[in-house]
Amino acid sequence: MHVTVTGRNIDLTPALKDYLLEKLRRAQKHFDHPFEVTALLSVAKNPSIADSQTAEVTLKVNGTVIRGEESTENMYASIDLVADKIERQLRKYKTRYWQKGNKDKNHKEESEVIDVSAEEDNDLAVTKALTFEGIRPRIVRSKRFPLKPMTAEEAASHMDLLGHDFFMFINSESGHVNTVYHRRDGNYGLIEPEA
Repeated sequence: MHVTVTGRNIDLTPALKDYLLEKLRRAQKHFDHPFEVTALLSVAKNPSIADSQTAEVTLKVNGTVIRGEESTENMYASIDLVADKIERQLRKYKTRYWQKGNKDKNHKEESEVIDVSAEEDNDLAVTKALTFEGIRPRIVRSKRFPLKPMTAEEAASHMDLLGHDFFMFINSESGHVNTVYHRRDGNYGLIEPEA
């Protein structure tokens, strides 16, 4: 496993790196080949944020991105939680997609949908979800709407009025499609395409 660890507002001590590597090796046991893993350990400097120590882990498996993020008051606890989450996601991925290899493309699709909510994000819920063979996530709703030219500030106001977490619009300054979204710290984010 090749792990790239980045620290933001934190000193990356050898003990912290070793602890992260040890926890991520548990997830590796589900696969034969090594992963490229990117980890970001960060501490929010804002004293109003209670769970200020965040561990983010991202890895790719056959083009599929597996990502986990957890925040607590302690970096070691954040690493524990995110490693557990990554291990569950990898186990779920391997059981659903990897072992099947999508061998039988002509098999009958199941119509039952499994909803594992954030409250049920534990091993029991994942095990229940994995007991249903042949179920794959699918697009269940499509929505079309006209994009209107506006500024990022106007888009953020529209987003708040609609009560959405994100809002797509045409940036009146650049003419490109942009997206504004709510950030965890209460501010807004803007996603713009590269020119």
